[in-house]
This record gives sequence, structure tokens and C-alpha cells, in this order.
Amino acid sequence: MNFIVCDGDWSAGASGELLCTGTLVSITGEEIRDEFNPGLTDEEAQQLLDATMGLFAAVFCFLVLKKVL
Repeated sequence: MNFIVCDGDWSAGASGELLCTGTLVSITGEEIRDEFNPGLTDEEAQQLLDATMGLFAAVFCFLVLKKVL
């Protein structure tokens, strides 16, 4: 998906239309993610999710076994 960004400032016109004081540029969603959120890659996010679910399952099993025994 492509997005339109303004390399200047956005402002509102008298009748409510959006105005860009710079140049409008089209960029992809991936470019936005890389530009504004350089944190986790998709692979790192998946690894973190897998580890979190594994920890949740281990704690759940521990609690069930503790209750049974």
C-alpha cells in the first residue's frame, strides 16, 4: 500500500482542504515502518511472539499441574 507524505508541513485551507507547504511524495508502508519505527524486524517480532507464547504455555501448564497435584 502506498501513502502520500509531505516533506514540508501540512496545513488546513480556509474551506478545510489539506495543503502541503513542501512536496508531496509517495512511499510504501514498509518505507514508513523503516523510517519511523526502526525497532524490530518482522523476523525478530515473530521470534518474540513465539517466545512469549512458549512462556505463557509453560506457566499455564505449571499452574494446572500445581492445582492437580
